[in-house]
Amino acid sequence: MSEADIPAARAAVEEFLTAFDHLDWERFRRGFVSGATVFFPFDVHPRLANGNTEVEAEFQRFFDEVRARAPGPPYLNLVPQDLSIQVWQDLALVTFHLDRPPSIGRRTLVLLRQAQQWRVAHMHASNITVQST
Repeated sequence: MSEADIPAARAAVEEFLTAFDHLDWERFRRGFVSGATVFFPFDVHPRLANGNTEVEAEFQRFFDEVRARAPGPPYLNLVPQDLSIQVWQDLALVTFHLDRPPSIGRRTLVLLRQAQQWRVAHMHASNITVQST
């Protein structure tokens, strides 16, 4: 594992999440590699989105829905909790969760370094309902 590469990967994650939080479409879409894949947490898209055309179509729909109902920016108030970044050469694994009571949003990003830039190759988003005790 390469500890020296973690700050650059962290900066890329922060840039990606800020663009997402502000629904800044061009900045956001530049955060993905060509051929990226995403598992969305939405019932309307239960299968893997393959490639930028599918990924962007689903995110564009989501961005439009959020803009129509939420004031902003920021729109989503993304505050990653328990952020973990592990780097191996040109690959980084990023995990965190989002507190959204009564749910927790679990997120995993796989970053790929290309031309000295970290970008998202895969995103897995899932939500679970937390049982109150």
